[in-house]
Amino acid sequence: MQKFMKMVSSNKRFLMYSVLKILILILGLVTNIFIVRKLSIDEYGVFSIALMLIGLITTFGFSWSSSSILYYGSREKAKTGSINKTFWARNIIISVSLILTTVFFVLFRDQINDYIGLNIAFLILIWLYVSVAEDYLSQYFLAVKRQLMSSMLSVTAKVIYILMIFTFKFDVRMLVILNIVSHASVLFYIFGLNRKDIGKFEFEKEWFKEVLNFSLWQLFGFSGLYLINFGDTAVIKYFMTTEDVGIYNAAYKLFNAIASFAFVISSYYAVSISQYFENNDSKKIKQFFYKERFFILGLSTLAHIVVMIFSKSIILTLYGVRYADSVAIFNILMLGSILRYFSVFYMLYFNTNGKHKFQQYINILRAVLNLGLDIIFIKIFGLIGPAIATSVAILMTLIISGFYSEKSIRDISVRER
Repeated sequence: MQKFMKMVSSNKRFLMYSVLKILILILGLVTNIFIVRKLSIDEYGVFSIALMLIGLITTFGFSWSSSSILYYGSREKAKTGSINKTFWARNIIISVSLILTTVFFVLFRDQINDYIGLNIAFLILIWLYVSVAEDYLSQYFLAVKRQLMSSMLSVTAKVIYILMIFTFKFDVRMLVILNIVSHASVLFYIFGLNRKDIGKFEFEKEWFKEVLNFSLWQLFGFSGLYLINFGDTAVIKYFMTTEDVGIYNAAYKLFNAIASFAFVISSYYAVSISQYFENNDSKKIKQFFYKERFFILGLSTLAHIVVMIFSKSIILTLYGVRYADSVAIFNILMLGSILRYFSVFYMLYFNTNGKHKFQQYINILRAVLNLGLDIIFIKIFGLIGPAIATSVAILMTLIISGFYSEKSIRDISVRER
């Protein structure tokens, strides 16, 4: 018990950070529950398709380069006291990315609207620009170890969003507008920036090439992650009905909120782990991977089991009997969520040791497996097929990641400083 309390005490900031992330999770779930209850199953299917397109534009518009601030910015901060070179390198990268994405949406706006079934392509583009600004702020606070401020930014957006959907009548178009307004409201956090961290424009060719190389590999991997997150929706839309999309996504949204919490671990610890490896601090590496890792995994697995036991009551209470078919889908996806918590520690190892290329190969492999198995399993198992495909793909890539990295982690952790 004393060791447990000591572990809790030493991770006080992480626990506070986790509490805020859990609050974000709860707020997200509450809004999604309210939306599901207010919309028809068909309308919720349309909204899910719209979110799939929004995921596309944010993935290729800016998300692929956002983690460069977290990993390269933190390294620069540790060495020089600022993130100047990383910040301006990413500005150049993202400017080109935004121009290309904007041109794409302008040229294909009619096709995009036809696919969604609603004229909202222009609103999605506005959402992109608002999201870029929000992402800049969030990643900056993480890079300078102000994790709680980064979390508060997200909490603010969620609280404003939930207040608005409880206040205004909405359809799918209005939901997109409310998302834009709520995310734009957090831009006042810009006053929390330390200008010394950013400084004046500075361009260093070699550093820019490193950041660009890292980001391009992230783009490669993020393409895979996009297929992972939205491939199921695309396959279901093709083979089944819009209502089936709604039923599946009711379960998937709940799963993804829980599974994505695993990335709280990576975002919180990324800076520290990066510095441990940079300084060859084997003692702290061992402490993290062989004590803190097992502590976090134990708690997360227990929480998953509890949720799965009560899954039927949870879904019927939250969504209503219309979504009874979502229960089996959710339980299968939760098995994949447990595995995702195991795999996030390997992601930390890869990204902090210059092995991000391998990490992105893993993401692409998982995406290809997921999509291929989606098509096969949906024909065999029906609507639960994509859920089985998602969990199997996570398991297979987890085995590969563990085989590749566990020995290296063990060797580094016992190395003399």
